[in-house]
This record gives sequence, C-alpha cells and structure tokens, in this order.
Amino acid sequence: MKLHENLFSLASIAGLLLVAGLALAEDTPPWTPPGGPEICKENPGKCEEARAKHAAFCKENPQKCEQMQQRRAERQEFCKQNPEKCERQRERMKQRHAEFEAKCAADPDKCEEMKQARKERFKKRFGDGEPGGGKPEGGAPDAAAPGAE
Repeated sequence: MKLHENLFSLASIAGLLLVAGLALAEDTPPWTPPGGPEICKENPGKCEEARAKHAAFCKENPQKCEQMQQRRAERQEFCKQNPEKCERQRERMKQRHAEFEAKCAADPDKCEEMKQARKERFKKRFGDGEPGGGKPEGGAPDAAAPGAE
C-alpha cells in the first residue's frame, strides 16, 4: 500500500511539473538573437533571419534546443535568486568580450585564429550546434551554468 502511495505522489509531482513547464513555455517571449531586443529594433530583417535560423536549428535538433531552453530557464531562475552574483558574472563576460575585441582590432590575423579556437571549444562543449543564442563561448567560465563564476 505504501508503494502505491509513493508512486501516486511521484506521478502527481511529475504531472504538475510538466503542466507548469508547458505553461511557462507559452509565456516565453519569442527567441531574441544575441544582443537583445535593441538589435531587433535597429535591424528587424536581421532579427527575423536569426529567428528563422534558430527555428530551423530547433527543428533539426529538438533535443539540443530543449536543453538550451532548460539551461536558459535555470539561468534566469539563478539570476532572480542571486542578482548581485549574476551581475558580476555578466560584467566579467562583457569585460572578456571587450578584451577579445581589442585583441582582434590589434591583430586581425590572430583574431581569426582565436575565433576558430573558440568555435572548436564550443563544439567540444556543446556539440555540432552553431554558437550563438546567448551561450558563453569556450574560454569563458560557464556563465550559463547557475553558480558559475
């Protein structure tokens, strides 16, 4: 009898989580390319192109897309719970990006090598999906993972 109660409880919790996930998915705004809504306001055509590319990726790789959505949701929850830490991580990422851009401006040939190395690290870490969609690039700490710094 106790086993049946435990199984029923487990099934009930799983059902609630599934329904909650579906409800949250309906409330999720459309995917926005890296750079945020400002990019879409400045160049709507490019934004639509990026959305179409993302939709095609998700259609071809539903499991990876679901994992990315899950990580994004986890990151959003982490940032709600730890806004100061999240902001420090975001600033660190911006700083690293600025450093990378400065290196690229100083030596464009070396820049291409660094970009290629980042793409390889990304593929090793996330598979064959294209970089983008707000994911951190290879050399940076995993800022998408909650608690990473």
